[in-house]
Amino acid sequence: MPRVLGIDIGGANLKFATTHGDYGSTPFAMWLRPKELSDRLLELAGCWPFCDTWAVTMTGEMADIFSDRDDGVRQIASQVGTAAKVAGVSRLRFYRVDGRFVGLGETLRAPRAVASANWHALASWVARCLPSPSLLIDVGGTTTDIIPIAPADKDWERPVATSSRTDFDRLVAGELVYLGGVRTPVCALVDSLSFRGRRVPVMREVFATTDDCAVVLGLCPPAPDDYGTSDGGPRTVAAAVNRLSRMIGLDGRDVDLDGAAELATAVIAAATERLAEAIRRQPDCHADRWVISGHTADYFLPDLRRWFPGVKVERLVDQIAAVDPRAAASRVAPALAVAHLAAVAERSGR
Repeated sequence: MPRVLGIDIGGANLKFATTHGDYGSTPFAMWLRPKELSDRLLELAGCWPFCDTWAVTMTGEMADIFSDRDDGVRQIASQVGTAAKVAGVSRLRFYRVDGRFVGLGETLRAPRAVASANWHALASWVARCLPSPSLLIDVGGTTTDIIPIAPADKDWERPVATSSRTDFDRLVAGELVYLGGVRTPVCALVDSLSFRGRRVPVMREVFATTDDCAVVLGLCPPAPDDYGTSDGGPRTVAAAVNRLSRMIGLDGRDVDLDGAAELATAVIAAATERLAEAIRRQPDCHADRWVISGHTADYFLPDLRRWFPGVKVERLVDQIAAVDPRAAASRVAPALAVAHLAAVAERSGR
């Protein structure tokens, strides 16, 4: 197996995985410091054994620091090229949404095909492990991908069973839902909330996000040293209660934990209904089996099971285990996917 470092460059996080079992994720606010990307990549790549090949996919070109997606891809790719040259990497490959890998020069000439292609890399890789058509449902902090995939032995030429190629196409088809378990504002999901028997319109301000709901409901542990919240306050239960309370014109002194949990439950239910609507739009032949991925998927999965009681649900970590027994790598699944796809391409001379 060639030693390949897969890199998934997002707008808020950098994710890494190698074909030899190393992986990691770190916050990186692309919209604040895009010119620091090459230094950060060098710092992170130096944490693991040297990889002669880097395989890159990205969504960070959507950050509003860039004038458009082409500009974003070119700036990100140039930063990656600088880092790869300093690191002594001999092969730098970028994944395109048509399933091909190309070098830096072609990426700069035709950037649009590289933009937001990590969903395609993940689906192409997962399709190798599946015996029947499925929906790959990957729920992250910001977005959810709902991808129809065909098993490799049935349609290897087109394992990603959709004609969508851009975010626009995928939004129209319900294959990209701009909803996740961390950054989605509460006011984007509900118009009003019930509190003490009264229906209260929510304030259309980003006082709280889905992450506050998850913390209040115990779906994820608090992190007092994490200040990446909507108000820059700590990621604690008390602070999350306060942020949720502000959505209905109150604060943490007015709302106890039980009251905040009722608000959070309603928000998560509204988010799940949006996901259910998108899932219903997918082809019937893919509807009976799901492969679930993403570090916030379990926030929504219990309600989704009630919406779709007959569906067979598998977890991507189980698919990954066949390749990499360290199941936590699923947190960086697109990076792991692009690394393995690049290794296959190298072995076949493509």
